[in-house]
Amino acid sequence: MQPNLVYLNYWQRKDLLKSGTPNFPLLRWWVSSELCEVEQVIFNKVKNRDTLLDVGAGDLKIMQKFKKFGYSGKYDTQDIGTEFPYDYTSLDEINHQYASILCLDVIEHLQISEGLALIHKMVNLLAPNGLIIIQTPNARCIRSPLISDMSHLHCYNLPDLWAYLTSLGLHVDGYRVVFEGEYKNILYKITQNIRKYIITRILGLDYADNIVVIAYKQNILK
Repeated sequence: MQPNLVYLNYWQRKDLLKSGTPNFPLLRWWVSSELCEVEQVIFNKVKNRDTLLDVGAGDLKIMQKFKKFGYSGKYDTQDIGTEFPYDYTSLDEINHQYASILCLDVIEHLQISEGLALIHKMVNLLAPNGLIIIQTPNARCIRSPLISDMSHLHCYNLPDLWAYLTSLGLHVDGYRVVFEGEYKNILYKITQNIRKYIITRILGLDYADNIVVIAYKQNILK
């Protein structure tokens, strides 16, 4: 654990935020045996990469889904759990690099110093021109992610996570993710738009449940 990571490049990050963040498009997530909108975006980023490490692979559903839809590279899994079979139980066991790394719904289960240390470990495991994809609950969501799950220890907002990864020399794209079905009627859409306006413009919060960052090592073709 490295507590000083919390303040690494602190003033550089402040300057990045002061100069303005990029646009963070909205994506949707819904339960499906197919790839939902955000899963499709993630899949498109990794599908042609020859190696992939899934950190905190959990119930292995993402691995199964990605293989179902055509991922044919070497897919390794890591998790500290014992309910499913994984290739690794610790990142310290790994002595090679990967073209792509997934870390979906993991860092919120760690204190901030441990979460940032995990991010640094994963970045060090990236091969040249590699990318890392991190998904985590949105700290700015009006439905507080810290009270929705007792195992959530720290949550991140998208601008801060973008600035942190950018300060490490990575090129970072970000997305906001809302839990919303694929098809909704017009009345639902109207009421949702009113609700979103109130949350963002009046309350100054966010209605997006999750955030996703896709961080690239420099000089790569996306």
